[in-house]
Amino acid sequence: MRFIFDENHPPIMARVLEPLAVMDGHTATSVRHLGLAGTKDVDLFQILADPNIKTVLITADKAMSRRQHEVAAIRETGAVVVLGVKAWNQQGDTLERVRMMVWWWPMILHCSIEADRGSFLELPWANTVRLLRRWRA
Repeated sequence: MRFIFDENHPPIMARVLEPLAVMDGHTATSVRHLGLAGTKDVDLFQILADPNIKTVLITADKAMSRRQHEVAAIRETGAVVVLGVKAWNQQGDTLERVRMMVWWWPMILHCSIEADRGSFLELPWANTVRLLRRWRA
């Protein structure tokens, strides 16, 4: 799988998680590292679409699940989207955000593997790790 952090998350998050992803045969990077900063979400899904590799976009843009054109693009491209709850955007401390992402990483990985293409996973802001709520796009 390929994990992509969108612009809602600092690029350092992808740098920290890349070695963890590689340990399990996956990749982790950010849209900024890919030179895709500023790309509209629908275009981003089209650019990243690959029938051979499941793409998982990690974002804190909860509204993405309500925008019909983005939901359609997720469904069409088969992406999986991990949506961070509101608190992910409200946390101003980058190190705390990275810490929480590392804390949740094993569950994100597990739930992403299990998720059907074209679906959403909801990432809570909590110290108690549990399965991520999921639903189809």
